[in-house]
Amino acid sequence: MQLILILIGAFIVFILSTLTGGGASLLLMPLVAAVVGVKAVAPVMAISIGMSSTSKVFFFYKYIDWKLFAWLFPSTIIGSILGAKMFAELSSDYLQILIGILLISTVFQFNKIEKRTGYQVKAWHFAPMGLVVAFLSGLIGGVGPLMNSAYLNYGINKESLLGTRSANAILLHLTKIISYAYFGYVTGEVLKYGILIGLSSMIAVYFGKLILSKMSEVFFRKIVVGSMVLSGALMLWKNREFISDLVATI
Repeated sequence: MQLILILIGAFIVFILSTLTGGGASLLLMPLVAAVVGVKAVAPVMAISIGMSSTSKVFFFYKYIDWKLFAWLFPSTIIGSILGAKMFAELSSDYLQILIGILLISTVFQFNKIEKRTGYQVKAWHFAPMGLVVAFLSGLIGGVGPLMNSAYLNYGINKESLLGTRSANAILLHLTKIISYAYFGYVTGEVLKYGILIGLSSMIAVYFGKLILSKMSEVFFRKIVVGSMVLSGALMLWKNREFISDLVATI
């Protein structure tokens, strides 16, 4: 029954993820943690999101911005390896709170949602940003659509955002899977849940693509920003006990 609930949840979440440009890991993490344990969340999500990203690349391949991918390539590998290495060594609570606040703050970056914000993001900016995001993703398992505001400010359309982000996600999560396996976190149970959730997510991407094709660019931007704010709120909610203890000590 738990497995069925996870697969149904994954199907719904990955349809939403296709429509919002990411964030599935944050929405699915609590459910996965309840079934397989907190320590297994990061490797399970790496496998499942890697599979869903492969499906997205298949559907949006012709829209991929290979210039951006080239800038992201080396920093994604380096950042994800370093993050996975520190996965078992550092407390990620403070980082998750900071990321949650950053995601929520994106709502203030858009005066008019159909336009870019005041700063111009260039292709080379994605190299340092990708390094930081890959590191955080390897460390805490997922950071949601943290870079989506950068993609939007670069001036990318919805199909190109999904294709480019997914191509980079394959690289990111494949590196994480190898790193987690090296450090002993990829068990038989992790593989089982990761692959089953991944298969559910690949089917969900197809239905998400059908809905996305009928969606305007302006509406897409609105739900991307909305999903970032929601992801940030969920991340803070997930760490509410830690925040409460932190506030009590001040």
